[in-house]
Amino acid sequence: MIYRKQGSVARWENGTLIRVTESGVAREDGDFFESFPEPAPDFRPPLIEAPNPAIAFTYERLILTEGYAEHEYGDRRWSERTRRLHASITHGRLRALVDQAHFDMTHLERVAHALQRAEQTEREAPKKIVLAPNITAAVLPFLANTTQTAGGVDGYGNDILQAAGEWPNFYRPSYRVRPVRMPHNLRLEHDVTDIDPDLPRAIALLAPVDSLSVKVLVVDGERVYPTTVQVTKIHAVGREREWYPYGAGSFGAELML
Repeated sequence: MIYRKQGSVARWENGTLIRVTESGVAREDGDFFESFPEPAPDFRPPLIEAPNPAIAFTYERLILTEGYAEHEYGDRRWSERTRRLHASITHGRLRALVDQAHFDMTHLERVAHALQRAEQTEREAPKKIVLAPNITAAVLPFLANTTQTAGGVDGYGNDILQAAGEWPNFYRPSYRVRPVRMPHNLRLEHDVTDIDPDLPRAIALLAPVDSLSVKVLVVDGERVYPTTVQVTKIHAVGREREWYPYGAGSFGAELML
C-alpha cells in the first residue's frame, strides 16, 4: 500500500522563524518498507506570531510550531492541523520543561515565576500531593488501567476507537517511519474526582519522564522546591481534562496522590 503526506510547518525557535514545506511517500508490503520525497504542489506555511510573555524569564529553548498536513492512504484521505509549544526554562541548577498544544503563555509564565523563587536543594516529597494536568499527561503511558479515547484517525486513516489493554490503532509520526501500534488520546478514570485544593501542587517536570518516578517542581504554600514523586497510589483524578502532545496524545487531569 502507498501512503502520501504533504504539508507545511512554521517554527519559531528562540527568536528565529523557520518555514518548511515537505511532501513524501511511504510504501509497505509485508516486511518491506521504504520512503522517499515526492514533488507536490506548493503549500504555503501557516502564519505564526512570536510569543510575547508578560514577565521576563530565562529560557534555553522556546519553540512554537504550527502545521498543516494532508494525508492519503489507499482511498482514504484526511487532513490535520497541529500546534505545539515546548519550553525549557532555567534558574540556577534547575530546568523546568513545559509542553502543550496551544500558544497560551499563562501556564508557562506561572512556572517561570515559581521557578525564580525555587530552592535549589531537592526535598522529600510531601505525603500527599496534586500533580498538574501537564505532568499527569506525561506519566499516563507508564500507568496501568488507562483507556484510549475515541476520536480522530490514526496513521492508516482508520478511526481511533475507544479501547483498553490492547491498542487497535497505529501511530505515524512521519512518512519516513513505519507506523507502530500505540495508544491514542490516553486518559485515566477514577471513582473519586474531588481534588483537595490545599495540598502541595507539582506544576512542572524537571526532567523527562521515563518511569513512575518523576522529578517535579512543587509549590507548597510560600515554598517552591524540587522533589521526586512516585506515581503509585492514586487517590483521585480530576474531572477536567486537557489534551497534551505526548506520544500519540494524552488527556491530562489533576491527579491526587
